[in-house]
Amino acid sequence: MDLRAEFQAVVMANLDSLFGYARVLTRRTSDAEDLLQDVLLRAYRAFGSFDRKLSVKAWLFKIMKNAYIDRERRRRARPVEGEWENGDERATDEERGARTLPGEMYLYVPLSPEDILLRHLTIEGVREGIRRLPAVWRQVVELREIEGLSYQEIAEVIGKPIGTVMSRLSRGRDLLRASLQDLLSEREKTGAHDL
Repeated sequence: MDLRAEFQAVVMANLDSLFGYARVLTRRTSDAEDLLQDVLLRAYRAFGSFDRKLSVKAWLFKIMKNAYIDRERRRRARPVEGEWENGDERATDEERGARTLPGEMYLYVPLSPEDILLRHLTIEGVREGIRRLPAVWRQVVELREIEGLSYQEIAEVIGKPIGTVMSRLSRGRDLLRASLQDLLSEREKTGAHDL
């Protein structure tokens, strides 16, 4: 297999995960799409020197984290007039519910339409809870609980020791649990039972 075909296969196998992680970092669909394009270009240029013994998913996520940091530094150096300071306020309701978990469409067990709807609503509720976490915990929870990266892979992606990953994951899970309870309470008050 030539390098180009190999890269394309790697991208296709990880595209949903990459987009999901981009959404976690940027909190906006349009920004996530731009970030993803930048990451794919960077990854393609560096793919020839990628060590195939390492986790390609962790490698791609690390490129994404670094690209995001670069973008944020540039954005802070040149703030855009009228830009929201709080990332939660920038996302529209449509953008908040725009994606499901990677692989959602590849269910092999036939489910009833009601089961599919319930599963989708539950997943979106968890995604919403993760999006409400402060960035330092949101990133680690997404990488572990949604993307399934090991502690070592997460440590490589975020550039911190495994102990920090474990600590942040523990705190992030506690915050997520509280956030999901708050979401459930909000939805019970409004009559929407989708968590």
